[in-house]
Amino acid sequence: MAKFNYARMQKTASRLLDRFAQGTVTLTRPGGTTPGPNPWDPPVVTEPVIYTLDATVKGVSEEFVDGTTILATDLEVTAAVLGTEPDPADTMEIDGKAVTIVRTMKLPAAGTTIAWKFLVRG
Repeated sequence: MAKFNYARMQKTASRLLDRFAQGTVTLTRPGGTTPGPNPWDPPVVTEPVIYTLDATVKGVSEEFVDGTTILATDLEVTAAVLGTEPDPADTMEIDGKAVTIVRTMKLPAAGTTIAWKFLVRG
């Protein structure tokens, strides 16, 4: 029996999320400053990187609501795979409004990533 082709499924999910993307959803990786290689070298400054996501946004599914960490008023963002894994320091905006990322989930949880799910508050 042939194994399931997750790479093909990733392409299909990305194509559909591109086609049905809602609004403007961005994920920003903050820049930073790191010391130079020698004490007399100036610090190296990196600029923030902004990823525009092909994503859909909806109210959070009841299965995630626990009343403490995830609230019924939170939103669920499903996004196509981007060139990098989300980082806890990343920030998100939906239609120009900053939201707080409460939880990030890889779909599926193991193996080839098909899409990303973010639970956000804002």
